[in-house]
Amino acid sequence: MNRAVNETLESKAYRMIKEKIQSGEYQVGQRLIEADTSRELELSRTPVRKAFAMLTVNGYLEFEDYKGVIVKNCAITKERYIEMLDVMELLLLATIDKIEAKSLTFTNHRVLSKATDFLGLEEATDRQCMEYQRWFLNEILSYAKNEYYVQVVNQFYDDLLEFGEPDVFQSATKLFEQTLDNYVACGRHIESRDFSAARVVVKQIINDRILFIFR
Repeated sequence: MNRAVNETLESKAYRMIKEKIQSGEYQVGQRLIEADTSRELELSRTPVRKAFAMLTVNGYLEFEDYKGVIVKNCAITKERYIEMLDVMELLLLATIDKIEAKSLTFTNHRVLSKATDFLGLEEATDRQCMEYQRWFLNEILSYAKNEYYVQVVNQFYDDLLEFGEPDVFQSATKLFEQTLDNYVACGRHIESRDFSAARVVVKQIINDRILFIFR
């Protein structure tokens, strides 16, 4: 069916405003006035108001005192990506420390199985590469039994998939075979309780990304 038939007015307003933000027609820091946007989109104010609320929740807009709704700088730039990678490294190393300190049993079977599934794809997309990375991080971090770690990772990848710049996505796909090998190696080292080697692999994964971005 045609999208226009199924699309609610709120969804239409959300889509149109989001497209204008992504295209740069609505620029970072620009104030959006409900009445003006309503006239521009040829929609009533109620769906536009609801779209503003949804776009604020999803990170495209923000509310500032005395200004109202403005377009947020939501792009995941190379610099922001590196900051996020540093956080991922700290979380992974902290989890490896806990597995070692608590003598937790780690099995690499699921990591190997997931890697095999991924290699069976004819041509992985950027999104599939990113989602596999999310899965791997969640698999390792689950051993920390810390919901905050999982929330940080999932928010990281939600933002990355939504707002990542092209260079950031290229680092996911161009390095992925190498990264996949490193994920499997990391899991193998943890399983065999060679924690020092596992930490080296984690640092290698992060450093490879940083060097690629600033190549």
